[in-house]
Amino acid sequence: MAGQRTCQRRSSRAVPRKMQEPPKSIEEFLKFQNWDYWPREIHFRDGDKWSCTLKKIKEDSSFVSIYTHLWESVPRIFEALLIMESKLKEYSLILQNHTSKIFKWKSMISETSSYRKLERYGEFLKKYHKKKKIMGCSFTGFKANELTQLPRHLDAEQIYLFILKAHNFDERVFKIWKTHFLSEASIAVLHDSFWWWFLHKFRPDRENQDCLFDRISESYVTLFMSIPLSRKDAFFQIYPDCLAQAIYATFHEAFPESSYLFNDEFKEDLGNNIFLWCSGLKPQKGFWMHWKLKELSTTTIHGSKKAPAKSVKERIADSEERISTTIDFNIIKILNNPKAYMLPISKEESRLSRLATKSHYSSTGPEFNRVLFNFGGQSPLILYYLKMHELAGISKAPKKTKIKLTKIFQEPLPAPTYRDVINEAKRQFARNQKDFRMEKLRINEEIKLLKQQQERIDKEVDRLQAKATKKPHEVKQDFEKFLHKLRSEAEIERECVASLSSSSSSSTDNHNFEEEEY
Repeated sequence: MAGQRTCQRRSSRAVPRKMQEPPKSIEEFLKFQNWDYWPREIHFRDGDKWSCTLKKIKEDSSFVSIYTHLWESVPRIFEALLIMESKLKEYSLILQNHTSKIFKWKSMISETSSYRKLERYGEFLKKYHKKKKIMGCSFTGFKANELTQLPRHLDAEQIYLFILKAHNFDERVFKIWKTHFLSEASIAVLHDSFWWWFLHKFRPDRENQDCLFDRISESYVTLFMSIPLSRKDAFFQIYPDCLAQAIYATFHEAFPESSYLFNDEFKEDLGNNIFLWCSGLKPQKGFWMHWKLKELSTTTIHGSKKAPAKSVKERIADSEERISTTIDFNIIKILNNPKAYMLPISKEESRLSRLATKSHYSSTGPEFNRVLFNFGGQSPLILYYLKMHELAGISKAPKKTKIKLTKIFQEPLPAPTYRDVINEAKRQFARNQKDFRMEKLRINEEIKLLKQQQERIDKEVDRLQAKATKKPHEVKQDFEKFLHKLRSEAEIERECVASLSSSSSSSTDNHNFEEEEY
């Protein structure tokens, strides 16, 4: 028995054990691990909380919620279109409201009070347009203790500020001059000077003019005494010119429909008068040419645009034409390239137009004259003030120093300026350059033709020489034919050159004649 067991053990040890093969697929792996279902269900402790969160995620991930979020948060290119539609609706309601008030003909005709309203409106419009013309304005009369207000409730301070800004003073200088120009005395000078010039030019009234001049003299002396000594010379060098500009701007602003009356002669007379009042000297002729007041014809002193002097129909037609030519309602194009559809900014709004430097006549200059000038004399306004108040010591001046002052006696006659001469020289130089290029081109072409002709003649001569050695009797006849051909070609060429020269000379004469006419 013991021997049998020993044999069995040996036999069992001798037989090798069979190894299990590894899984070859996911199914075999799951089966080997006894995982009949994978992944297994996971049980969370807070099941209600997780289910609520999952439900919320599903709601937030729905199409409606995503669309709503994008609609509220993401900027859209159609936003401008929606704004435009809302504005159009708003304007259409306003327009309907106005049209309903305008076209209520039955109610207007039935009510007798409407006729009175229409008459009042008509009278108001006539009065309004009449106020814009200088012939519809009148001076209310001089008041000793009150300044006469400017027409159409214009503010003298605003006019002075407009003039000062047009001068482009330095900021520090502007603040200093502003305090002096806007002083009570300076405002009074502007008011009374305007009405004095108005009466002098359009409604002569000696009594009111004398009263106004008396107060102008007093206001000017008050202004003169209020300026510090260190600023007197600098201030009163610019004050007469600024005062003349302010009066001119007041006329332009108060009577826009009579602006044709305020021409160069009007400015010249006004400036001469103001300068003579303040300093006793006339300014240089054409002094007003440096005034920067050209914008007054299109812009008010407050900066707003003036309505053009056109009828309502013309303005509507112009507006329709401008809208049809400048506005494209293709909203996609406008949004893609908004800059291309912006209205161009005028040069007047973008920058101040720079005045060109005046060019002098190329002829002799003005004639000068030496006149005596009282160096210690007073301004005519100040002198009148002293005489009016009969102040002592005027005639007892210790010494009146007089100097010789150079004055323009006669301006030169109009003639071409240096700029005109330079421009004409440039034009002539350009014409000469053009003629030179044409002549050079013609000469090069002639040289080219002469070279070709010389080569042809050389070839023909070589041919005749070679033929002369073989057939000398025939060469003579061929040579005579060749010479005849050359003579005929030369004759034709001379005729062509003569015809071209005659035509070019006639065209030059016509060109010169046209230039003289121009």
